[in-house]
Amino acid sequence: MSKRKSIYSVRKKAFLNQGGLCFYCKTPMWEEDPEPFSKSYNLSRKQANLLQCTGEHLVPHSEQGGDTEANIVAACSYCNLKRHKAKFPKSPDEYRVYVLKRIQKGKWHQIAPLVPGLALKS
Repeated sequence: MSKRKSIYSVRKKAFLNQGGLCFYCKTPMWEEDPEPFSKSYNLSRKQANLLQCTGEHLVPHSEQGGDTEANIVAACSYCNLKRHKAKFPKSPDEYRVYVLKRIQKGKWHQIAPLVPGLALKS
């Protein structure tokens, strides 16, 4: 079984437990088909792709983080990629605070303001 499939059920459970919102930016995400999602929020396909649900390891495999419910949350593709591109990634809690502050300043993915009522949620 591939790594991607091995966390599918754990990611799915996290997605449902989080009400379909990204762990970091609190913006809605999609799982299976971007078309209804993009139409629902009036987003382009490119914008919707940024909000695809991914399984985010809070503690990475390289630091002995496992594929467990306690270690995997649902995060949008944008937040997940940005966190791991950093030379010195922040802890999950520090990163969440950082992302929400960036959204409030209008300096994140610019999609949260398009989703009514979510731009300033913390």
